[in-house]
Amino acid sequence: MKTAYAFLNATIFRHHFTSWMFALFASLTLIWGGVGNDVEQQLGNMRANMLEKPASGELVIVEIDAKSLQALDRWPWPRKYYAQAIDSLNDAGVSQIAFDVDFSSRSVPAQDQIFADAIARSQATVVLPTMRQRASGTQSKFIESLPIEKLRANAFLASVNVHPDHRGQLNQYSFGTTTNGIARPSLASMIAESSGSIDKSFAIDQAIDPASIPRLSFVDLIANEGRSLDLLGKKVLIGATAIELGDRYPISRFGVVPGVVIQGMASETLIQGTNLQNLGKFPALIFSAILLAICIASRKFSSEGLIGIAFANAIILMGALFLSEYLHWFTFSNFPAFCLLGVFMAMQKFMSTSNALKTSQFINTVSKLPNDAALLQTLTGKELVYIATARLSDFRELRAITNKTSRRDLFQNLANRLNFLARGERIYQVDTDMVAWTVKREYIDDISGHFDTAVALLQSPIMTADTKIKINATFGISASSLDEAKLASEQAFVAGKKWAWHDADVDQAIGEKHDLLIELDQAIEVGNLDVVYQPKWDLSSNRLGGAEALVRWSHPVQGMISPEIFIPMLEQAGRIDQLTYHVLKQALKDLASWQEQRPGLTCAVNISAQLLSDSDFVEKAIAIVERSSVWNAQLVFEVTETATMVDPEQSALALQRIQSTGIRVSIDDYGTGQSTMSYLQRLPVSEIKLDQSFIKTLVTDKTNQVMVQSTIKMAQNLGFKVVAEGIEDQACLDLLTKYGCDIGQGWHISKPVTSDFFIAAWLDRGIEEARLSA
Repeated sequence: MKTAYAFLNATIFRHHFTSWMFALFASLTLIWGGVGNDVEQQLGNMRANMLEKPASGELVIVEIDAKSLQALDRWPWPRKYYAQAIDSLNDAGVSQIAFDVDFSSRSVPAQDQIFADAIARSQATVVLPTMRQRASGTQSKFIESLPIEKLRANAFLASVNVHPDHRGQLNQYSFGTTTNGIARPSLASMIAESSGSIDKSFAIDQAIDPASIPRLSFVDLIANEGRSLDLLGKKVLIGATAIELGDRYPISRFGVVPGVVIQGMASETLIQGTNLQNLGKFPALIFSAILLAICIASRKFSSEGLIGIAFANAIILMGALFLSEYLHWFTFSNFPAFCLLGVFMAMQKFMSTSNALKTSQFINTVSKLPNDAALLQTLTGKELVYIATARLSDFRELRAITNKTSRRDLFQNLANRLNFLARGERIYQVDTDMVAWTVKREYIDDISGHFDTAVALLQSPIMTADTKIKINATFGISASSLDEAKLASEQAFVAGKKWAWHDADVDQAIGEKHDLLIELDQAIEVGNLDVVYQPKWDLSSNRLGGAEALVRWSHPVQGMISPEIFIPMLEQAGRIDQLTYHVLKQALKDLASWQEQRPGLTCAVNISAQLLSDSDFVEKAIAIVERSSVWNAQLVFEVTETATMVDPEQSALALQRIQSTGIRVSIDDYGTGQSTMSYLQRLPVSEIKLDQSFIKTLVTDKTNQVMVQSTIKMAQNLGFKVVAEGIEDQACLDLLTKYGCDIGQGWHISKPVTSDFFIAAWLDRGIEEARLSA
């Protein structure tokens, strides 16, 4: 009996020790692989949120904002304005003036001299920026970009170099930069008058609320000329916050913020002494490993007891880290220790090598993402779903500049991006150059928007180790199999398209193209195409504002055919004008029928890009509207953002003609093209319609929140109404209402409905009142 008991104890001990060894090995592997930085950053953000504090008030940011750009000369400004700013700040008694503005190139000599003279007579210390950059795109040699000589003669110089992490975020800041043996303190170090090891970095304290840093508009500063400014003894940082100037970076807690604000937060970190020493990833890990080892060696604890000790250990580590940061002692990383404790607890519950081997069959060996076998197993026994694939177009070139480790980072970061698209679904690596995911059935009616979102998610480069890589991808989709979805992405690449259905699906949907075009012409001629309406909700008045007219084709044999199929066919055949006339006439007829119950409702009709340059179409469309019984202003012509860029001059003339009749113009899919708000300001446009790729991820994506909120404010300041499409839940609607968006549209409000249903449900039965009373 004693022998059996001893054997059992020995087995349990080996079980515990094996779990400990495996957990320790896993944690060390995660440290070596750099995995967990995102989680650690999120945990840091949670602590920063709880420890949030205001700025010291010692630093004031003078903003080169939109107000200043509009009030002063065209950018770049004459340097006399910076001279005026220095004089005004000296009159106000500031102690230091730091610029986050590039002065490395000469301007008009007289202007340079005015600025140089102001620096020379300044009682306050003046700090000008330098930048370390590559000598050329093909060389590894670095040079230092300095302010022109006459400006730096009486100023201190500081480096403004910043270093984004693999996510493209600026969460670390350096004490200085060394270029060709010349050391420069960083701008934050100069402002805070704090010293540190050159080329060493510290974490920006994101518990500091950037909104609490005092700010002053540049134009107000020079207009005030130093009078009545409460700046005595303050330090001043001058830089750009205007969106148009583009100096903006994402930080983990606050999303995209102006570069000068990041410089200010780094300065405040040093001023407040919260650039805490980071003890690294090992202290918490070593403490946890030793504690577990002692408990295991004592042989006094069961598996449940060890799990309890591991859990308590995690709680203690969280409390210790929070207390240490609160008292400004030091900081350290808990994630490796959490991994040790988590893996140990899991191993105690699930010690099975066979399960580990089975799991490995479903993981890609390079990226560690689930593979095609995992996807096929997921699909087994389930109802048919749509499978989407993304093929990396230039993967052969990427293989030349990446290794196994960086390719793992590439695919994992790619999967992190696309997770916003998959809405909680897993991303699978199904080939060496391809990933896949399943698409929910409700998104199939707008698969083009789905892939537009995917393209938007891949706009910015993806980090692999210390390298940024720009990804180009083509997309495919199939309702039948993964193989067909793979082929579809290949077909899209060959055809020069962004995405494609598999040919078999297209063949089944449209049959012979020529015959289908004939049937489509007949359907338009006899009016067999259905016009449906998606309600638009006025967020400011909380009432129904109108609708958008959309077209549907129910084929007598093939059933419902997506507009994504037949509209491009009509555009390619040069027959899209007839469909547009049909939709416009029906929309005017239905709008007239709504007048008695709800006068003043608007209706939007989409205008194809190729029609915008057709003056005959424009005149005929205007004539159709003017012959109707509704006011011209009740019609909105929606044109895509890219359509205005194809032939800008012709587009501007067409839009001016439309607008002159009272018909309103809306820019659809704003944000997916290359046009700027200043460009749209030159067009006769009444409203912009934010692309749904930004709206669908609004609740979960802080970067999108910042972009959408700033776009709404800027558009409204320029006189545009803002419409947000793609609203799919109440949280998104509430957020847009909070941001001051004018109009909302999406399935959460209503799917597209027939005119009869629109009248019965929205006008007669009072869905509107039901929403108001909910």
